[in-house]
Amino acid sequence: MISQVFPTRRLKTIAQVRPSNVDKLTRVGETVVGICNYVDVYKNDDITGDIEFMQGSATEAQIEAFSLQAGDILITKDSETPTDIAVPAFVMPSAAGVVSGYHLALVRPKSVNPRFLFWALQAKPVSDAFSVEAKGVTRFGLSTGAIGAVRVPYPSSAVQQEVAASLDAETTRIDALIRSKRRMLKLIQGRITARTHALVTQGLDGGAELAETGLGTAPLVPRHWQVMRLATLFRESGDCGDTSLPVLTISIAKGISDRELGDEDRDRMVNRSEDRSAYKIVRSGDLAYNMMRAWQGALGMASTDGTVSPAYVVARPKTPIDPGFFEALLRTPMMIEEMRRRSKGIIDFRRRLYWADAKNIRVQVPPLDEQVAIAAQIASEKRKLQSLHGAVERSIGALLSRRASLITNMTSGSASKQQSPPSNRALVAAEIVFRHRTVLRFGRVKLQKLLYLAEAHVGIGGLNGYYQREAAGPLDRGMLDDVEGELLSRDFYRKDGTDGGGITYGALSRSGQHVADLQAAIPDKVADLRALIDLVRDLDTRATEMVTTLYAVWNDDLIDGRQISDDAIVEGLLDDWHPEKRAKFTATDLHHWLAWMKRTGLTPRGYGPRTIETMPKDLFAGTGNQGKGERR
Repeated sequence: MISQVFPTRRLKTIAQVRPSNVDKLTRVGETVVGICNYVDVYKNDDITGDIEFMQGSATEAQIEAFSLQAGDILITKDSETPTDIAVPAFVMPSAAGVVSGYHLALVRPKSVNPRFLFWALQAKPVSDAFSVEAKGVTRFGLSTGAIGAVRVPYPSSAVQQEVAASLDAETTRIDALIRSKRRMLKLIQGRITARTHALVTQGLDGGAELAETGLGTAPLVPRHWQVMRLATLFRESGDCGDTSLPVLTISIAKGISDRELGDEDRDRMVNRSEDRSAYKIVRSGDLAYNMMRAWQGALGMASTDGTVSPAYVVARPKTPIDPGFFEALLRTPMMIEEMRRRSKGIIDFRRRLYWADAKNIRVQVPPLDEQVAIAAQIASEKRKLQSLHGAVERSIGALLSRRASLITNMTSGSASKQQSPPSNRALVAAEIVFRHRTVLRFGRVKLQKLLYLAEAHVGIGGLNGYYQREAAGPLDRGMLDDVEGELLSRDFYRKDGTDGGGITYGALSRSGQHVADLQAAIPDKVADLRALIDLVRDLDTRATEMVTTLYAVWNDDLIDGRQISDDAIVEGLLDDWHPEKRAKFTATDLHHWLAWMKRTGLTPRGYGPRTIETMPKDLFAGTGNQGKGERR
């Protein structure tokens, strides 16, 4: 790759620019066509035939001018902010013939590699230039002249092709990692939801005798719980007039806020009613909801005194309750669906949940001390998983930043052939593969297990694994994809084989040449890493899987504050890890390897990443009906 900055050309000199005037209407006498709209471009890098394009109509002249061809680029030419404009999407062959819609400009390359231009339009200097050219006050737009005037990088054809191919490969790998982590976010959120529902319907004692309730939201609850109408627990409050209290909001995502609105939001909200004295007073412990959005989850229990919009409903407890319990209960999907059912309105955006209807909702109510205990348990579990959720979100942010920097550097010519230092992930993986070079049956499963142990046992930073409890032990598929991609790009090792048929690693031209970088990256951990690798090098894959999974169960128990015993660790692996474990291993085998771990010093300290449960009955760390130190 060339290291100097590439020359630039105005876009209009290397591509045609055609802003579309095809709207969404269907007119008599015009030809019915598929229309590619703003959202199709904004949400997709590639425009393909798999997208469900809306149907509209166009004149023959419009079809001639705006029908898409493979290799075209569409950009958004209008936006609510100037910094979010000229977002590009690349037209694939399967979308040929679809017509570009309004709010888009069709860019057809003439003397530039189409894929290079697609990437170049995403480079920061180019997107900044579009932002400067965008004109407007409350809505911003780009004229044809403004689009054509923006300068884009324009290296030689050979370099364009090389950059495009490199970016296609690298962004595909990064995007796969991002998708994997986003799936993990959904999994984490699903666990929070499932566990919360279990606790507010079954309580902490999963073995309690259950009784039928007649409730669609909770058909069976502990027999000693009661079923009550909200009207028995709350009364509507219309108190208002205290303008000294902070203005609070109620959102679908987070419920009721615990602090004052920012100046801009407060001014916007207050201006709607034009009289802040009309805002309703909400006291700590009150239930408040947006009656137009309650059916979507815009409700919560207040944790501080404040005021809310006159359009909201405030209900004050009539009897002692725990706000945390009712916050969790009323925001479960089943309860939100019940609120949707009771809301009045023909279509969703007109639905209203009036107190007259809400007060007749029936809910399960544990004794107060149980409410308090359940709320505390939910809060504790949510903190753990939300911490993990935040870490995954940060890692996604880092990947997106890396992706953007890569695009900018490579399309501008500022990226040189000299690569940045290898990541700790790649260096540790290279060392593991290198020290197994004489082991015939070393492959992907053992590599993953040693990467986990390198992070959890040796304490090597920068590995940042998010290990799920899978059939073969701790597994982070995104990590493996990332590691294998970097091992290949640095000419250390290539991946041979397929996921179904087994994966091994073949040496490339720089195999074994990672050592200096490894010593520089983790000077105080190299000896311990090599000792770990040497300890398990001669173990087969099955034994490595048992040892690593035992280590993970034991380490997780230490992190969760459980009392440790050999039987509890073995039982945890067989019963709580993955459904396949009991079919694969016996308790005798596991006790053998647990004793081996103790003899060799491969014992955990409650350090490093906690694995993420995948079995439905063990969704949360240290939760459920068992007491501290007990498993079941």
